Amino acid sequence: MNEFVKYLTNNIPLFAVATVILFISLRNIRVRKKESLLFISFIIIVLFLSVVVEIEKYSQAIGNVYLGTIFTSLGYITRPILLFVFILLANMDQKRSKLFYRICLIPLMVNALVYLLPLFFGVPGISKIIFYYQMNADGTASFIRGSPLNFVSHIISAFYLGVLIYVGALRFHGKHRRDGVVIILCVAIISVTVIVEMLVNRNDLLNIVSAICAMTNYIFIVSVNTSRDPLTHLYDRRTYYEDISRYRSLINGVVQIDMNELKFLNDHYGHGVGDNALSEIASIFENCIDETSMCVYRISGDEFLILMFNGRQEILAHTVYQIKEKLRESTYSAAIGYYFIDKENNPVTFDEAMKEAEKLMYKDKADFYLKSGHDRRRSS
Repeated sequence: MNEFVKYLTNNIPLFAVATVILFISLRNIRVRKKESLLFISFIIIVLFLSVVVEIEKYSQAIGNVYLGTIFTSLGYITRPILLFVFILLANMDQKRSKLFYRICLIPLMVNALVYLLPLFFGVPGISKIIFYYQMNADGTASFIRGSPLNFVSHIISAFYLGVLIYVGALRFHGKHRRDGVVIILCVAIISVTVIVEMLVNRNDLLNIVSAICAMTNYIFIVSVNTSRDPLTHLYDRRTYYEDISRYRSLINGVVQIDMNELKFLNDHYGHGVGDNALSEIASIFENCIDETSMCVYRISGDEFLILMFNGRQEILAHTVYQIKEKLRESTYSAAIGYYFIDKENNPVTFDEAMKEAEKLMYKDKADFYLKSGHDRRRSS
């Protein structure tokens, strides 16, 4: 009972942070289900790890070699899982291939296999190759490293921290640099914590630090999501104005998009059908853009805009091509006009680029109604 009270007392800061995260996650679970479930999973792992660390200490104090070995193995297995979930959290709004996540899963499986070896109690050459516990004269047990293989968990954790640095570095491009700053800052704090734990021979600091980093990241994500359109989940008009004010010098590509025949859909099939159409084409836009240099905004009812920040002309052209191809495969269409700002050979202002893109967009819309034979007045 005393040990339980001691555990609760030592982890009050952790419980406070966990409570905040759980409260925010449960409150937003209907709107942001995937993100909320990931954060809940993360905090459950952190709490589980705190229990593992406490039982590990207790088993050493009472000299229970078997209990100590089991929970030490669980600790080594769980820590990289914590960082893997953090990678998932950092990539929630990014498009990553399945191969990326499969590659990230391989070290977890290797780590689990390595730290299951100490559980083969009494098997010569296996049970003590990673780590083992040795009984002391006073009835306590001491942790003994068996071989350099004991550092596999540390190496894999370092690999995951490297992946997080890579993810953060990808976002240091135009508008997304704030996301990158948060991720890199969390990595730096976690890295310093791991080093401190090794120097002072402690293994309980990472829990509270990870929880605080997760809470910081989640609060940041929630604040960012308040700037999104509730229907399409694209950035809204207010965010567009903020971004062109803050990042105007970085913008070198604009794409103006206007959905065709939205009014016709609303008038003949209801606004529910129109909303579904807007959501579907918004998903197409978001899936086609280069996430490291572009952002999509819903400016008004059927008007959308893509801004490119310090991107390449071929990427802009390819993005527009992909959008047009995906729209052809869907049941909807949109007029598109885009303009690349060549800052070296043909520098133009942002406003001039917008006008040129708008001209091309209206020309594309006129061509659509000419070819379709529809009355534009019924559809605009």
